[in-house]
Amino acid sequence: MLEDLRAVIPADATQIFINALDEESHTTLECLQSDEACSLAASAIALWRQLGHIHHLTWRHGWETHEATDASQQQLFQMLKTPGAIVQIT
Repeated sequence: MLEDLRAVIPADATQIFINALDEESHTTLECLQSDEACSLAASAIALWRQLGHIHHLTWRHGWETHEATDASQQQLFQMLKTPGAIVQIT
């Protein structure tokens, strides 16, 4: 999925950090919160979910946490546009 994001979101709009030192490797993608970058990421997430590559989405902002697995593409876009928010994909 990371390669898909690299292909659709401009390189100057993203920073990618890969932590392979832990038992469970994980990747953090920081993305500019522009309309273009967020809409491309929301589209990719919605497609991956339809293809069965995503099983769980969690949205966090400060102390607030919400289950977002069934969020629409528009809701994903709004979540991604929230300053300081984190969307965790598993």
